Amino acid sequence: MKRYSPTAAQQALLEILTEVRDDQETVVVTPTDGHETDSIVLITKQDWDVLQAAKAQTPETDLGEVELG
Repeated sequence: MKRYSPTAAQQALLEILTEVRDDQETVVVTPTDGHETDSIVLITKQDWDVLQAAKAQTPETDLGEVELG
């Protein structure tokens, strides 16, 4: 999992999109104040669909346990 600040993510957006799409890399953009709860996670649409299906199938599932990509 790669991490970026908002400024670094803005500067490297095309690179980040390629990493997520082609390399199945999960990317986290963390605010400069460091509050993890305000972070943004970038994943592929395919991984998003898997998470949504797992959540719909078993709402109490720990999504951290779901196999992605």
